[in-house]
Amino acid sequence: MEETNVFQSALSNFATDVACGGAIRHLTDIGYTLDQIVARLDYPTSRERAQRIMMEHLYQSRVLLREEPSEALFEEQTQFVEEQDAFGRRSLRKTKIDHNSHNKVTNAPDLTMLSQRKELAQTRNILWKESLYDPRRDGKLTELLHRKCEKHGETYSYVSCPFGKCINDQDGQSKNSQQKFSAEEMSCLNGRQREYLAGIRWEQPVLFHRLNRRMLEIISKLYEAGAYGGACYFTTGQEKLTIPVKVARG
Repeated sequence: MEETNVFQSALSNFATDVACGGAIRHLTDIGYTLDQIVARLDYPTSRERAQRIMMEHLYQSRVLLREEPSEALFEEQTQFVEEQDAFGRRSLRKTKIDHNSHNKVTNAPDLTMLSQRKELAQTRNILWKESLYDPRRDGKLTELLHRKCEKHGETYSYVSCPFGKCINDQDGQSKNSQQKFSAEEMSCLNGRQREYLAGIRWEQPVLFHRLNRRMLEIISKLYEAGAYGGACYFTTGQEKLTIPVKVARG
C-alpha cells in the first residue's frame, strides 16, 4: 500500500510538472508571487505543488542559495531544451542556463572580470573584504545597495534572509517554519512584498536571495523598521557588507 501511494504521488507530481511546470517557472522568472502563479494556472494545481516547482526553479536558477555565496556561482550550468522541427520531430538541445534575473537593477558585470573569477573558482575560495554598514558614513541603505549592484552586477549580488527558523516537533525531528514578524514590522512592506515572502518556503534559518530590485526594496524597508540585520555579498568584488539591526533613537 505504501509503495502504491509513493508511486501515485510521484506520478501526480510528474503530471503536474508536465502540465504546468513551464508556466510556473516562467511566471516565477517574471516576478509573480506564488499566489499570483496559482491563480493564473489553467491546470488545477495545489498551492503546495506549485510552491515545490517554484522553489526548485529558484534554487536551480540561483535566485536562492542554501549556503553563503561562493566561487561556485561562476561555474557554468547547462540544461537540455526540447525542440520540434517543421515535421514534428522532437530533439533535445544543450544550452547554457542564463542566470540573469528579470526585473533587473543593473546589467551583468564586466565579462573580463567574470572570466578572472571563473579561473579563481578552480583554485581557491573567495577572500571576503568585509565592512560594516554605517549610515553616517555610507548614507541611505537603499542607495548604497543600488550603487554596489550597479558596480558588481545584480546577478552575482546576494543578501542573507533570516526569515526561517528551525524548531523541533514532539518526536525531536528537525522541522522548519517561517519566522514571524510583528504586524508593525511587516506593515512597512506593501501587500505584494509580504505575499512574495509568504510564498517562499524558508526551509532553514538563513537563505541567500539574489539582490534584485524587489529584495533590495524589501530589505531596505525592513531595516528602516528595525526588523532586519544580516549581510550582503557582492561576489565579483569579493565584498561582504554586514548590516546591523537599526537601533531606534530614544
